[in-house]
Amino acid sequence: MFNLKNLFTRALLALMLVTGAGMAVAGPTYHVTVNTQGHTGTGLIDFLLLGNDPSASTSAMLSNFSGDYGSDSFIEGDARGSIAGGVFLGTNAWYNDFAQSVNLGGRFSFDLRFDQSGESDPLTFSVGLYSDVLGGYLGDENGTLVQVDLTPGQPNVVYTGTALANVSEVPEPATLAAMMLGLTLMGSTLRARRKK
Repeated sequence: MFNLKNLFTRALLALMLVTGAGMAVAGPTYHVTVNTQGHTGTGLIDFLLLGNDPSASTSAMLSNFSGDYGSDSFIEGDARGSIAGGVFLGTNAWYNDFAQSVNLGGRFSFDLRFDQSGESDPLTFSVGLYSDVLGGYLGDENGTLVQVDLTPGQPNVVYTGTALANVSEVPEPATLAAMMLGLTLMGSTLRARRKK
């Protein structure tokens, strides 16, 4: 016997799976945490997007900042914004930098997302943290806390140069909603089968 409800449920489940897979291809959002406990004084947190292809339509967006940020910021190249409203780094120049003063001793965090369209040369995004007390950068030997290598057609390569930094991928809200709806539909389909 033809069961219209069962057909509709399966079609909706397939749509949720396809929609969720499409959203996953769009690119991840990263949540970055920098722990400066054990350090004192002031410094700078430095966000840098290096690109060898000024025509590339790639950008980095930073948002949801938390921590004890100072009032001074420094901008160079294709960079704009603020800690309060979000920071944009583009690739209209080779060296695109946004630096913000910080008061060390606590945790800093932000969300990071990349928009890439079209072909471009590989790009590198990095986060550095300068300590005025130590007179140098914290992190690995290059002063890098976090580095993301962006190569078109390849997954992003995320590197943390020190235990001070942690990077985790944040699922998109629409992807989570699609996954929850899909799981709900699967559960209801299984329950309906058991009742028969």
